[in-house]
Amino acid sequence: MDEAQASFERDVAARLRHLAKTARMWGSPEELEAAATHFTHVWLASRGAWRFEQTHGLWRTLGAPFAGDADEHALMRSRMYAEREAEARTQVVLGYASVWAELARNAERERRVGPWIEALLDDPSRAGKPDLLNIVLFSLMGFVAAEAPGFVRQLSAVRERVGGHELRGLHIVGQRGPSEAGLTYTRKFTTWDAVTGGIDAVLAHLSTLSPDSGRGPG
Repeated sequence: MDEAQASFERDVAARLRHLAKTARMWGSPEELEAAATHFTHVWLASRGAWRFEQTHGLWRTLGAPFAGDADEHALMRSRMYAEREAEARTQVVLGYASVWAELARNAERERRVGPWIEALLDDPSRAGKPDLLNIVLFSLMGFVAAEAPGFVRQLSAVRERVGGHELRGLHIVGQRGPSEAGLTYTRKFTTWDAVTGGIDAVLAHLSTLSPDSGRGPG
């Protein structure tokens, strides 16, 4: 394994640990698990041919899905977009496509993560619900960005244009303004620890892979 690949894998592992450490900053347990799953995927895919279905399979062998709270997640989504799911997904895709087009990028990370970001923009159903797509694109683009403040400024400008508030998630539809910007922080989720434990299990598994393995497990 060359040093650039080794450095990338260390950076992804560090980002997974950061996700677990800052769990409640990521909206909901399902959003946290989605972001972690996609980081796992780019780690594995960076070694060679690897399908997203294989990443899901790996997570399932370790006990996923870890996020529960189905009723609470459904209530959250009813407030964010309800029956307007297609509109929410379109807002996310168009918003992040705009950010991606102008984003100053870390070349090494872009080479490994960029193809997956573009695959999600082309086929957003791979990420699931609009809120999950939103957090996955947010976390992956933030990881690829050459510098975080520039990414935040770009995204804030798009959020302001689409939703009328710089902190409003692109998956939130309806009346423009700040009213729903912090909505997820009022939810009563109970499975944060299950998801962070799942991330720890994934990290433990990744650490067992041979540095010379051509394409991860399987």
